[in-house]
Amino acid sequence: MWGLSLQGEKGYGTVAAVLVSIIWGLSFVAASMVLTTLSPVILATVRFIIASAIYSPVIIWEYRRGNKPTIADLKELALFGFLSISIYFWLQYTGVQYAGAGVSAVLVTGLIPVLTGLSGAFLLKEKFNLKRGFGVVLGLTGVALIALPKLIVGNTDWLFFVGVACLLGNAVCWSMYSTLSRRLMKRIGKPLMVTAYTTLWGMLFLLPLSLTSDWRALSSLSVNQWWSILYLALICSTGGYFLWNYALSKTEAVKASVWLYLEPVAAFIGSFALFGLVPTFLTLLGGAAILIGALLTSLSKQ
Repeated sequence: MWGLSLQGEKGYGTVAAVLVSIIWGLSFVAASMVLTTLSPVILATVRFIIASAIYSPVIIWEYRRGNKPTIADLKELALFGFLSISIYFWLQYTGVQYAGAGVSAVLVTGLIPVLTGLSGAFLLKEKFNLKRGFGVVLGLTGVALIALPKLIVGNTDWLFFVGVACLLGNAVCWSMYSTLSRRLMKRIGKPLMVTAYTTLWGMLFLLPLSLTSDWRALSSLSVNQWWSILYLALICSTGGYFLWNYALSKTEAVKASVWLYLEPVAAFIGSFALFGLVPTFLTLLGGAAILIGALLTSLSKQ
C-alpha cells in the first residue's frame, strides 16, 4: 500500500517535469521574439517583476498562517533566486545572443541534466547507476542531433566564445539550484511557497543588473511581443517554476532533470507552428533518442 502511494507521487512528479519541459521549450520561441527589441537583462527583469507580483500574495498568505521561513531558510532561498533566476537568465540570454540558438540548445538543455545528476550524486548521495547514466548520455546525444544543423558557425569571433562561456555557467547554476533546492523543499514541504520566495529574490537581484540597460526600449514593443512577455511571466515563470519545484519534491533531481531533454522538441514544434520550419531527419532521430533516454533514466531502479 505504501509502495503504491509512493510510486503514485513519483508519477505525479514525472508528469510535472514533462509539462515543465514543454512550457520552457516554447519559452525559447517567445524569448526570441522579444530579444529583437529588449536586452537580455531587461527581458528577464520585466518577466520576473510580473511573476513576483503574482507570487506576492502567496508569501503574504503563508506568513499569516504562521509559515515563516527561518533566517537560514531565507538565505538559501536568496541563493536559489540568484542561481535559478537572476544570474541564470542573464547568462542564458547573453549566451543565446552571442552563440546562437543551436549551440545554446546543446549546452543549456544537454549539460543541465548531466551536471544535475553528477551534483546530486556528490551533494545528496543520489544513486547514479549504469542504466541511468546511459539514459543521460542517450538524451544528450539526441539533443546534439537536433541542434547539429545549427552547430556550424561561420566567421566566429571572440563574442561567440563569450556566449559559450555564459552558457556553461548557465548550466552549472541550474544544476546547483536543482540539487540544493530539493533538500530545502524536503525540509519545508511547500513547493509553492519556495517558488514564491525564489521568484521574489530573483527579481530583486535582477533590478540592479537591469540599470545597465535602456528601459526606454519597452515603448518599442509590439502587441505580440507583450503577449510573449506575458507567456514568459505567467506560464513559464509562475506555472513552470511551481511545477518544477513540485517535481523536485516528488522525485530525484536527476530523474526530473532528464525530462528537460524534451525542451528542444517543444521549441521546434513552436517554431514550426509560428515560422513554418520543417523538421529534418536528424531532428526526428534526435527526438526519439531524447524520449528513450528520458524513459531509461526515469524508470531506472534506485
